Amino acid sequence: MISKPGATPQKVSARSHAILGFLMLLNVLNIIDRNLLGSFGPQIAEDLNLSDSQFGLLTGLIFVFFYAIAGLYMGVLADKVHRPRLIALGLTLWSILTAYSGLAKNFTQIAIARLFIGVGESSLSPASLSLLSDLYPQKRRGMAAGIYYLGIPLGAGASFLVAGLLGPSLGWRNCFLLLGALGVVLTIPLLLLKEPHRGAMDVGGKIDQPTPTADLFVEGADGGGKIRDVVALLRTNPALLFTILGAIFLHIPVGAGQFALLWLVRERGFDSAEIATVYGMLFLVFGTIGTLFGGVASDWYQARFSGGRIRFLAILMLLITPFTIGYRFGESGSVIFYMGMAAGFMFMSAFYGPAFSSAQDLSPIKMRGTIAGLLLLACNLVGLGLGAVLTGVVSDFLQGSGSDQPLTWALIFADMCSLLTVPMFFWASRYIDRVNPDL
Repeated sequence: MISKPGATPQKVSARSHAILGFLMLLNVLNIIDRNLLGSFGPQIAEDLNLSDSQFGLLTGLIFVFFYAIAGLYMGVLADKVHRPRLIALGLTLWSILTAYSGLAKNFTQIAIARLFIGVGESSLSPASLSLLSDLYPQKRRGMAAGIYYLGIPLGAGASFLVAGLLGPSLGWRNCFLLLGALGVVLTIPLLLLKEPHRGAMDVGGKIDQPTPTADLFVEGADGGGKIRDVVALLRTNPALLFTILGAIFLHIPVGAGQFALLWLVRERGFDSAEIATVYGMLFLVFGTIGTLFGGVASDWYQARFSGGRIRFLAILMLLITPFTIGYRFGESGSVIFYMGMAAGFMFMSAFYGPAFSSAQDLSPIKMRGTIAGLLLLACNLVGLGLGAVLTGVVSDFLQGSGSDQPLTWALIFADMCSLLTVPMFFWASRYIDRVNPDL
């Protein structure tokens, strides 16, 4: 079931690099739009009179439930249809709803917007990762996925910079309207982009293409995305299964991170605009370093040591955990405090390139979009969604119990859950050695 790397992979063209750059730009916008709610958390929570539980629902289950479920369906579609057009359709939807969010007057209105933003954004990564597998050979997919996932630190960092630099002058509502309009404009290049040949960078060359048609949703290759095929793949491929489980535990503190600005303002005493700017710069710089390091270093590790990119992630997690948990107890504004924050940005960003490229390597060519959608579903619906909602509920409970630092302890609980990532990734790497030592 595993597609093995070819002995003589095709040369990567300048067109492939250009497409990668454009997909990365779209991912930056995707993450900015997704994180604006958290970046403007203190202002939006006050303006719309939101409780922590409601804020957790908006940044957690209300968004990620539909994002994750639709993402699995989008992954199946990405194996069957014209992928750039699929992305264009999703980009139009999420951009219009981002603009609508700026007009919301209450919890219900912004919740409806978040729901459909999740549906639109779910089209991007499954189709993009599938495209990249047809543009880059196996030995360079970690690097390619790492560059694509630069969108996370650049986008998340930029969302906080928008809140810190533009928020005071434009207001949070106008920032939502502005970014929604930008997304609509960026659909134009996607409609002009040609579909790459599927499987062109794997042994055996190209596989059958979807039949050319003016209709977006056309039947293409056979039913590689059916549920029974996914279940059969996971049963015969424990490396993929444990990679997905590890990703779930890692994303619990990622979901809890939506409360970062609320925590820093409420319980650490920072000014909202000032800390949003600092937080955004740290995320942008160290998240970018982590993304590039994760992609390049994991490719290097895989070429020289057993266990593949997944074992590299397990080792990195062990090294960085003391900083990511310890800084919660550090003095606000101290060197240790900012070091721990930066370490968290680095590891979270370093995860995506190695994990998603490994999942692509472990998947059959006709199921790569489907598996990307499944991994996104696991990360977002179970991990991120659970992390955000639990953090809000635990914080409200502790606040009602008289705790003077409810968000601090709720966030520490989420951080501790991420430790389960380490055994999951080590087990995955052991099965990689048994099933396919080339990975």
